[in-house]
Amino acid sequence: MMKLFIAFLLSLTFCGSSFAQEKEEELLGPDNWPTTVSATVADLLSTLSAADKEAIRSTKKDDLIRYHHGWGTGIRNHYGLWRGNRTLIEDACHEPCHPDTASNRIIEAVWQALQDEG
Repeated sequence: MMKLFIAFLLSLTFCGSSFAQEKEEELLGPDNWPTTVSATVADLLSTLSAADKEAIRSTKKDDLIRYHHGWGTGIRNHYGLWRGNRTLIEDACHEPCHPDTASNRIIEAVWQALQDEG
């Protein structure tokens, strides 16, 4: 279910659409939230297709903001950034910050992991 959810979000993002609402059953609850950026990145990388990884890898770092709506919205909702996952937010920003900022940091961390894979 998670892989399908992420694939759906990415397909909408890469097609230029945005996805603003998910079904409640597709969202992780507090007992399942990752609390570190590295755990979140690992989870996201496990769900990305080779084509999605290549699309992200080939995006310039300065252009990652294009994923703020769609994929970023999915990250914020799925990992509880709007619902109290303060531990993940603080790990992303090294202090309390806005969920939008935290999701952008997570996207950058996914991008960096893909750069490091080469």
